[in-house]
Amino acid sequence: MVEVLAIFGLLSWLVALLCDWLSGLPFFPAIVMGAVVIPLIALHEYVVLGRRWKLRSWTFRPFPIPPERFHWTIQRPRLRRAICWSGVAFAASWWNVISLPAELSTDLPSLLGWANALAGTYTGARLLSLVVLFVRASQWFDSMRPNVVGLFRRTMYRLSDNYEYLGEQRRHPEREEVY
Repeated sequence: MVEVLAIFGLLSWLVALLCDWLSGLPFFPAIVMGAVVIPLIALHEYVVLGRRWKLRSWTFRPFPIPPERFHWTIQRPRLRRAICWSGVAFAASWWNVISLPAELSTDLPSLLGWANALAGTYTGARLLSLVVLFVRASQWFDSMRPNVVGLFRRTMYRLSDNYEYLGEQRRHPEREEVY
């Protein structure tokens, strides 16, 4: 128990040190805005993207039938490309926020910094929602995907006594006979 308290104490000290360092930077207000707004926008984007890309039925967690699996085969590369483009836009806009600090003033570089902070906030929310949608949809169709999650699951499967819980699930052939 003392070890856990020591670990939490060390982590909280590191977080406090990081916050103290960040508060001295000129673009700190933009970082605070992004930290507050990105999760809120990402939650909305997550629902909208799930509907638009026909990946919303996984929220009910039934086993996927072939039409949904066919949608995933088509949507997976598109979703990966969208993640890459959102990541590039996110990095570029926040790099511009650092270059043109979004300070609490009304001069031109600060206004450009705030415009980049707004763009970075939206692209960050979109990136977060796309990544979460990709991971959840991948695990719905194959519990060992994406590869990092599959690696952790296989490791837990090897170390666990409860093999049937963490192992791969069999598909039901009677559900796929129609297709």
